[in-house]
Amino acid sequence: MKKLFCLFFLVSLASQAQENSVLANKKNEFRVDVLAAIVYTKASFSYERFFGKDFSTGFNVNFSNSGKLNDDFDNGYRNNVPKFEFNPYLRYALSKSKSRYYFAEVFGSYNGGDYKEIIRITDMAMPDYYTTKKSKYTDFGLGGSLGYKMYFKDCIALEFIVGFGSNLTNRDKSPDVISRVGLNLGYRF
Repeated sequence: MKKLFCLFFLVSLASQAQENSVLANKKNEFRVDVLAAIVYTKASFSYERFFGKDFSTGFNVNFSNSGKLNDDFDNGYRNNVPKFEFNPYLRYALSKSKSRYYFAEVFGSYNGGDYKEIIRITDMAMPDYYTTKKSKYTDFGLGGSLGYKMYFKDCIALEFIVGFGSNLTNRDKSPDVISRVGLNLGYRF
């Protein structure tokens, strides 16, 4: 029984080492956020480059044209609607395995969209009245995320990520909180 356990342990170590070396040779990954496409009607694409054994860096690009968000914006239920977002990030793997691991990331966010405000018009010849003024906004924010990634067949990636941050420079027009929530499907090469 002891020999059988030792043999099983050695085989599992060898297969994990082989699995990790195959993944270590693949340095690039491209992903699509399936959750954002289905729930938010948002196109979200990511590229990631792996360095060393624990660090990686990359960027995420989002484009949104959600009918629900646009209707809420037009009907006055919200005063801004995000249209695009560019997120560069730096990740650190928290687990030792390369095929299934938790990670932490720090990200930046350059984002923009439409902003609407109600303004008061004062004219000496007429009584005061209110009108809606639409404009564009852009902002930069910082945030952090946690996630879990797993690989199938040494190249198919499935990733779940949850993160939040805050816009910093144009907070009167842009959303106060930025989020990074996704279920990504990708390919590592």
